[in-house]
Amino acid sequence: MIIDIVLGYAVGIGGLENVIKLISDELMKRGHLVRIFQIAPPKYLNWAEQFSNIYYYGDEVHVYTPLDQETVDLFSSNYERLTQFFGRPDVILATHTPVMSWLCRLAVNKMNLVNKPAVLSWLHGPPNVFGGESYLKLCDAHLAISNSIANQIANYVGEEKIFYIGNPIDFNNITPLRRVKKQLKLIYVGRLDNVQKRLDVLFKGLEKLKGKWTLSIFGDGNDKSVLQDLAKELGIDENIIWQGWHDEPWKQLVSASLLVLSSDFEGFGLVVVESLARGLPVVSSASEGPNEIIRDGYNGWLFPCGDSKMLKNILQDIIDGKKVLPCEEQCRKSVENYRVESVVHRLESAIKDTLKNNN
Repeated sequence: MIIDIVLGYAVGIGGLENVIKLISDELMKRGHLVRIFQIAPPKYLNWAEQFSNIYYYGDEVHVYTPLDQETVDLFSSNYERLTQFFGRPDVILATHTPVMSWLCRLAVNKMNLVNKPAVLSWLHGPPNVFGGESYLKLCDAHLAISNSIANQIANYVGEEKIFYIGNPIDFNNITPLRRVKKQLKLIYVGRLDNVQKRLDVLFKGLEKLKGKWTLSIFGDGNDKSVLQDLAKELGIDENIIWQGWHDEPWKQLVSASLLVLSSDFEGFGLVVVESLARGLPVVSSASEGPNEIIRDGYNGWLFPCGDSKMLKNILQDIIDGKKVLPCEEQCRKSVENYRVESVVHRLESAIKDTLKNNN
């Protein structure tokens, strides 16, 4: 089966890119031909170089501009012509944002075929965050990486033809982390984007924390300097280690106590699963995605989005011994369902059901 993953633009680092690589590799192992299509080459070319079949249907000028009617029509024609040359797909995964459902449907409509490819949306965040939700109606079915996103998609297309698959993690390349016990060693892994990630909430939660603690931040972004200034203003800068960006941040870690996440929204919260798979519990805002993975007291704790006081109370209880960190094995077992093999099995089933219904 030829499966096309069609997306707008992936820069080459981050959760989306990791997921596409894991899914693509597993599908190829199972005998499928997987091809990646996006507007232009990624900023970080190492990611693209991992694929034997990656193609570009646009130009760098349109990478960060909204796709209007004229541009979508042009790009859909470009993608359709590429499939004329390289072969027509059996299935198209309209990936990342709702607008890709529009682009892929236009491309399929231009294909002179009796049996046209099925189009499935594969959003990597809440549809209302991206906009263009009505475009989802143009798809034959939908892949949901979380139950909350499945429920949001249902608001626009109804509950039928929505398949929950989750997001994958490669358990085969995971080394458990050693647990730090004498002090609270916190880690944050992700972009320094305060609009979504709300590190200001995290910092304010740490401001009046009593006891020994450190926070290692693995990531980079446009808000780094602003956040560094905030840390100084709150008097916590000496407790924070700015590790910078690492392609594989987990390989930089030997030991830790807890992952912290304070986002206002997450498409899934892949870093939560990555942490738990290493035996490391998580304290997170109850944003969509993490709120499905974390069970209070079992593998971590949740606090209301934006509530730095509640976050502080949880962390203080851990320092004071009022809350005991869940054991490593318990954390790992809580995310077994996200093994890449399990996710791809659900994805394959969704594709087969969709193709069967289309015929």
